[in-house]
Amino acid sequence: MKRLSIFLIFLLTLVGCATKPGTSTSELGEKPDVFCKLIQKPDPLLMGTWECKFSRYIGRSHADENYVKYQLRKYDNKYCLYFYRTWRSGNKKKSEWKDWAINDKEILGEPRFGVKIFVQDNHVYFTIRGLDEPTKMSRVAD
Repeated sequence: MKRLSIFLIFLLTLVGCATKPGTSTSELGEKPDVFCKLIQKPDPLLMGTWECKFSRYIGRSHADENYVKYQLRKYDNKYCLYFYRTWRSGNKKKSEWKDWAINDKEILGEPRFGVKIFVQDNHVYFTIRGLDEPTKMSRVAD
C-alpha cells in the first residue's frame, strides 16, 4: 500500500508538471483578463509567439540566466499579450496577461521595469532595465 501511495504521488507530480500553465495562450486555453493599450496597431512581425534567453549580471561576476516568452494575438477585436519570464537562473517565474501599450513597432511594459519589445531591421528584440544590448528574439511555432 505504501508503494502504491508513493507511486500515485509521483504520478500526480508528473501530471501536475505536464499540465501546469504553459507559456502560450493556446496551451492555457484561457480567456484573457486584461488587454493591451492600443496606441497604434502592432507591426505584424510582433504578432504570434516569440522567445529569447539572456544573461544579466548580479554584481560584477555572477551571471543570472533569464528566459522570456510572449504571445501577442487578437481576441474579440482587441490585442492580448501573455508574458512569461524566468530569472534567478530559473528559480523565479512569472506568467500572466499584460495590459502593456502597443505602438506600431514596439510594445512597452511597465516603466518601472523598463520592458520593451520592438521591431528593428525585420527582427524582434527584447530589453529590460537597460540591458547593454537588446536581445534578439526567435519566433516559436504557435
